[in-house]
Amino acid sequence: MFCKYCGAELADTAAFCNKCGKPTTKPENRPPQPAQPAPQAPVEPPRYEPPKGPPRQPSVEMAGPEQEPPRRKGGYIALAVILCVLVIGAIVVLVMAMGILKPTSSDAEASPSPSDVMETQPIESEPPEEDGKPTQTPDQEQSSYPIQLDMDQLLTSRINGTTFREAWEQGWLDEWMNLYVNGSSDGSSPYEAYWYDDGLREWTYYGITYSQAASAGWGDIWLELLGSRDDDDPDTMDGDYLLPTDSQYIDKSDLAPFTKEEVSLIRNEIYARYGYQFSSQEIQDYFDRQNWYTPVEGLNASTFDTSVFNAYEQANLETILAYEREMGWRQ
Repeated sequence: MFCKYCGAELADTAAFCNKCGKPTTKPENRPPQPAQPAPQAPVEPPRYEPPKGPPRQPSVEMAGPEQEPPRRKGGYIALAVILCVLVIGAIVVLVMAMGILKPTSSDAEASPSPSDVMETQPIESEPPEEDGKPTQTPDQEQSSYPIQLDMDQLLTSRINGTTFREAWEQGWLDEWMNLYVNGSSDGSSPYEAYWYDDGLREWTYYGITYSQAASAGWGDIWLELLGSRDDDDPDTMDGDYLLPTDSQYIDKSDLAPFTKEEVSLIRNEIYARYGYQFSSQEIQDYFDRQNWYTPVEGLNASTFDTSVFNAYEQANLETILAYEREMGWRQ
């Protein structure tokens, strides 16, 4: 070994250094210890995370259902009362709405159908034209007037080799039109050249309005023909009616001078004016003899619509029916 002070080599058993004289220290006989590894930072093991899933519902067994307070019968009664109030309120609103939409008193009573109004009162005994108050001469023939003529055909047609305009220039247009429409040139033909169309509220000439004539190129002729008339009162054109039920209101005093049969005819005139065809042959024969009557094929009790009546006709029909009931002629 060596001295730790001076470095001299010494025997292993020397207690003192023979050079510097200082004591030596013998090494202790300790068993060799293995070298310890350098300390390392502790490694924390990974934490286990359970897989995420839907939130777990609390078990029914874990927490028992809450005890609901017992329902009282009063709640059902209150609910029933509320429902009843709502239903009654809805009914009241509905009734009020129906009252607003309800027609006026003049329209409240439905217009009787032609079958009830006309066919329940057939003309009895002798025909109306023989009951002492004839409204038409027996030799008058039935005629029909057009609602609207074909203008192109009218203006290009020739009667006795003469056109419409030539007949007008020569001064015999009325006879020409009678031939064109009725097949007769007789100036006393029951066909009326002029009349006042109450539905259109304007004058017509052989069923032609001014606007139609003007669009066809003879509005000037139409106006001249109309201006040549002596009487501009449309009521004079209804001279064949027993009463002007389509242009003025009538009352019971207007009906008083007439017989039962004549009042029935006045009532039926309202329908006949629209071309109604009657199931009673006697009534039909009477209106066939009127120059203003134009029957419409298929227009009868099952197809006629009373909504075509104007305000005068609707009111007068009710007046006539009331008068007939008052006289005991109707039930």
